[in-house]
Amino acid sequence: MNSKPRVLIVDDVSSNIHLLMNILKDDYTLIAATNGEKAISLTNMDPQPDIILLDVVMPDMDGYEVCRRLKQNKQTAHIPIVFVTSLNSTEQQEEAINVGAIDFITKPLSRNIVLHKVKTYINLNSLNDKKDSISIRKLKDTNTKIIKPSILVVDDTPENIQVMIQVLKNEYIVTVATSGAKALEILSNGLSPDLILLDVVMPKMNGYEFCELINLDDKYKHIPIIFVTILEHEKDIVKGFELGAVDYVVKPIEPIVLKARINTHLKLKGYSDKLIEDIRVKEDLIINQSKLALLGEMFENVTHQWKQPLSSINVTTTGIKIQKDYNQLDDEKLLNGLNTIENAVKYLSDTVDDFGNFLINDSKKYEFNIEVLISRTLNLLSPKLADYSIIVENNVENVLLINYENDLMQVLMNIILNALDKLVNVKGNRKIIIDSTHNENSITIRVQDNAGGVNPENIDCIFDKYFTTKSKKEGRGLGLFISKKIVEDRLSGEINVSNISDGACFEIVLSI
Repeated sequence: MNSKPRVLIVDDVSSNIHLLMNILKDDYTLIAATNGEKAISLTNMDPQPDIILLDVVMPDMDGYEVCRRLKQNKQTAHIPIVFVTSLNSTEQQEEAINVGAIDFITKPLSRNIVLHKVKTYINLNSLNDKKDSISIRKLKDTNTKIIKPSILVVDDTPENIQVMIQVLKNEYIVTVATSGAKALEILSNGLSPDLILLDVVMPKMNGYEFCELINLDDKYKHIPIIFVTILEHEKDIVKGFELGAVDYVVKPIEPIVLKARINTHLKLKGYSDKLIEDIRVKEDLIINQSKLALLGEMFENVTHQWKQPLSSINVTTTGIKIQKDYNQLDDEKLLNGLNTIENAVKYLSDTVDDFGNFLINDSKKYEFNIEVLISRTLNLLSPKLADYSIIVENNVENVLLINYENDLMQVLMNIILNALDKLVNVKGNRKIIIDSTHNENSITIRVQDNAGGVNPENIDCIFDKYFTTKSKKEGRGLGLFISKKIVEDRLSGEINVSNISDGACFEIVLSI
């Protein structure tokens, strides 16, 4: 079954159809019509096209009328229509938007521009079809007052700024920067606009340079950028796309065209933000489920650890009772017995505390000793490590760290248990070495094993979601993926893996 998106090309000139087909054939399923009536007929057939590329000048029924009819029909009104035309006057652009087109592409055609536009509007339309669609980002505050989307205008010409403010002020919160440097300053001071309108030709820092800087920064690269420019050459427009811009508007600015482009990309950003948030929520759920799985394993270890101190308490109390019954219990024997019981109870209490502390989700960062944390982690896993005769060397330095303690413990448990799974197949000495180094700013924690290392073919994907070399019954490939998520997103650190002489080495780098 062909799952490629369907594109309907409507043009009465066969050479134009062939040109578009050559541009789009690798990525899309293509159908064509040479007149308006045929286009309407094909649009009503199942499966419907995902987008229509429509010529304006055609005999019998022009593109405007085709578009008007398709938008008046509930069965076809949702399909995005992009006019492909050599007509480029202001009146014709406004007519295209007024009859329901989402955009237009001017002839002669540029391969890159055609591909960019088609991909953008197919993506937007597929998101529009989702039942859980959201608004354009018109969020509500506690007073149910609608907050307008915000736009940052970057232009060095006062006349252009004034025109854009007049066009946008009623529907958007508009902030202005008269240079790229000023725009960067505004962003660094906390402004997070929903969209940036960016002039290309500016002194000192042009629009291309500003766009490139923005897209290198994780804090800003999600903000859509539309170039507002007098440059109409294909190479200039394509350069903007390559640097991360999502669209362009040609000066002099036409209000209806500018608003249509802004509306389209605010919708896309809204859908993108919603999808990112959904993914984040699902990943948080996976992390919590992983923690619950660890809790089950830890509880098994705790019950195993309790056997010896509980047995010691039982033997001691029984001995005290017998000695009392036979009048052989003196103060020294009683105190020795009570000390034994007290030490056993303290051990049980410490184990319960370690287990209980791990249940608590850290709401903020605390200062803790990394050496103590490693010891607590190993203590909770010690029965399982002992069952497989695994020797653990803890050479971690006595360093204070401010971070989320339990999240780091979860990561360390995942890595140690991952090493344990590999070590059970090793004959002879089985060893895990944990050590650390630090400087003024950061600490590096290393967990090494002698289980033979990671297959070189797998080392680049070992942190990927659902990647595993185990059978489905043995694991889902989430432990190391979750560890990487926690280290990077929660602990603001880095995690890497490499092969050493006889095993693997996981390295965690955290800021002190």
